[in-house]
Amino acid sequence: MLFKIPYHHVRLITMRKTSDCSDRTAGSWIMVVLSLLAAGLFLIVPVVGHSPADIGIQYDPVTEKLSVTITHVVDDPATHYVNKVQVKHNGRVISDPDYKSQPTKDTFTYTYDLKASPPDVFWVLTTCSRGGTLEKKYEIPYPVVATREPVPDAQIPVEPAAPVPTQKSPAGLLALFGAAAALLLKKG
Repeated sequence: MLFKIPYHHVRLITMRKTSDCSDRTAGSWIMVVLSLLAAGLFLIVPVVGHSPADIGIQYDPVTEKLSVTITHVVDDPATHYVNKVQVKHNGRVISDPDYKSQPTKDTFTYTYDLKASPPDVFWVLTTCSRGGTLEKKYEIPYPVVATREPVPDAQIPVEPAAPVPTQKSPAGLLALFGAAAALLLKKG
């Protein structure tokens, strides 16, 4: 009778288990709520936008056109697009339209007619309709100027290359004498 458990102890243990079950039910509700929140986050993530991946800027002084090439990869350019392309020339805004879509699903170019010269600077700020911006600066380079007139090939005198003189090294003879002396000492 060492292991006999009185009846009133069994009853307490049973009550305790009932109490533990209610705690597990509350924990289960918390897990359900957290799972629903996590699932909601996964549903929201595709709605979040991203900034354009790249902006390429080129100025052609001959045609006086500025080309802005934007890379913004999207699934549907009617619902997710670059909605703003602000162009500044030397700090002055020259273009700031609001767009309602983008021309393609990935890369597209807008052109602007304007006169510019070195050292003019362009700033382009692009904005995604769902969030995210990208800004890039472009400085018009100075033209490369030759420092002197090139000489035509016919005026350059062609001279044969002179042979390079060679010298004999006295160290070679010294090594030969040293080897001979070592052989003589070894034999003797």
